[in-house]
Amino acid sequence: IMKNQLTENQQNAMNIFDDQVISVSDFDGFDWVTLPQLINVLVSEGWTTKSAEGTVGSLFETNHLNKFVNMGVVEYALNL
Repeated sequence: IMKNQLTENQQNAMNIFDDQVISVSDFDGFDWVTLPQLINVLVSEGWTTKSAEGTVGSLFETNHLNKFVNMGVVEYALNL
């Protein structure tokens, strides 16, 4: 699913993630996030936990969120 084919909630979440990367990332080092981090970002923006979990989970069905295992730790990469 391309960015213009995302649901409204998915697009809103990706916009928030874009803003977070631009405003808080040092663009150096780690490119990975955990699911709780993604969910917490949305909750801090006023989303309910259930809505945040569902939206983040649905992003797996798109090409915007990929799962990796790094030294035994499950991590996720956002394709912004």
